Amino acid sequence: MKHKQIIADVFSSVSRHYDTFLNLITFRRIKDWQRAMLKEVEGAKTLLDVGTGTGEVLLQADPQAMRVGIDLSLGMLKVARKKCPNCGFVLADAENVPFKTSSFDAITLSLVYRHLYNRDQFLKEARRVLKPEGRLAILDINKFWLTPLLVFLMKFPIKPLGLMLFGRDKWEFFIHSLENSLSEEELKRELESNGFKVIKTQKRLFGIVYIVSAQRI
Repeated sequence: MKHKQIIADVFSSVSRHYDTFLNLITFRRIKDWQRAMLKEVEGAKTLLDVGTGTGEVLLQADPQAMRVGIDLSLGMLKVARKKCPNCGFVLADAENVPFKTSSFDAITLSLVYRHLYNRDQFLKEARRVLKPEGRLAILDINKFWLTPLLVFLMKFPIKPLGLMLFGRDKWEFFIHSLENSLSEEELKRELESNGFKVIKTQKRLFGIVYIVSAQRI
């Protein structure tokens, strides 16, 4: 529970600057990646965005769909509600999703999966609230040979920017989350051992970022 409270506090405290920082750190490619992720769940009439943050994914999703986002951070949700007033937002835990079984056609996670405390429990919940053959799409940081370089960049060259925007404790949290990222193979194993079939994997930014789509089986 303490881990989750830390996450909620960190992201609430950076909510006003988060979009600006994310654009900078991804060389303004984050929206392109999120649109590519959304293409993997195209046609979904009911969409749940887990760890929705400032609501960017839902803002770019099909406006005809029922769009719902959950997050632990109240600060992030306040920003999201202003950005996407036609979306539904709930303060909730990804490991205890407050929706009925078979409620959604698709679930998305943008730069969230590596932050989850109990990923197996989340996948159990995701499978429960997804309809049969529902889709799960994950956009996240890949753990591979360049990961140490990214950690180095965050610890040294871009550290002043991070400290200025977020402060020392929060910046160190982001470094820790990067160090906890999963490789594509590790993510596939977790999905397949929890009732999902991996459909497609895409890589972006020289393989630093991946988009993995899977289907509930």
